[in-house]
Amino acid sequence: MVPPPEIRQLRDLTRYRKSQVDTRSKEIQRLEKVLQDADIKITSVASAVWREIIEALIAGERDPAVLAQMAK
Repeated sequence: MVPPPEIRQLRDLTRYRKSQVDTRSKEIQRLEKVLQDADIKITSVASAVWREIIEALIAGERDPAVLAQMAK
């Protein structure tokens, strides 16, 4: 059985979104590992804040004042 085009498009979109979310998570974990290898253990102290800052960086935020405000 071949589903109708609308269902195929929806499945493709869902698969693409899942792959993007997985890629983003892997990159965050990779960055955390690099920092841990450099003896920066920020994730064990402020995990939620750290994730928020990383999410902002991924979204394109580059203003240091905004990023510093997230750390408070």
